[in-house]
Amino acid sequence: MRTDDLIAGLAESPWPRERPPMRLAAALLTGWAIALVGLVLALGPPFAAVRETGLLPFAVKFGFTLTFTVFSVLASIAAGRPGKRIAFRLSLIAAPFLVLAILAALEISSTPRDAWGELFFGTTFITCLTAIVLGSIPVLVAGFWAYREMAPTRPAVAGLLVGLSAGAAAAFAYALYCPETTACFLLAAYTPGALLASLAGMAAGQQLLRW
Repeated sequence: MRTDDLIAGLAESPWPRERPPMRLAAALLTGWAIALVGLVLALGPPFAAVRETGLLPFAVKFGFTLTFTVFSVLASIAAGRPGKRIAFRLSLIAAPFLVLAILAALEISSTPRDAWGELFFGTTFITCLTAIVLGSIPVLVAGFWAYREMAPTRPAVAGLLVGLSAGAAAAFAYALYCPETTACFLLAAYTPGALLASLAGMAAGQQLLRW
């Protein structure tokens, strides 16, 4: 084949058919769907708790976990691309927590001290934490599978962000069931579950994401 013919052939299809960021996003979405199916099998259909809690607490949980998930996924995609700066995307992850912290501060200021325990732990703390940790497993596995097509230069950071995405996605799935109504509970129960998934991702990333 002549050089001109080779150049012309490459010019016809300059982009790979499967782009790694889209592959990662699709894999995380698939893992989230598997986690949701597990919750359906264990807890029944979603949204049942909305009748008890009302729409506003559900909207807070839904908005917090959705933005947490989206920003975590965006950061994990950036971490898999050499030379891509991730500081701004990391700062975005803090945004929903800042809003939640403000709401939690308002709750604490208007609640007697002897009732703070119920604000933070409710009646389903262990159930919530367990559901998020277990639900993050299929998302984490799917994320690491997709990351094979990417090229992270900091495997531990990339693994941590994939794990954080998995934990956030599992929290988003569980938010469809959660009967608790306080922002304090979201900070106390949802955050540790996501952090445990991120630590697992960081440990796995050091071994599995190295070139």
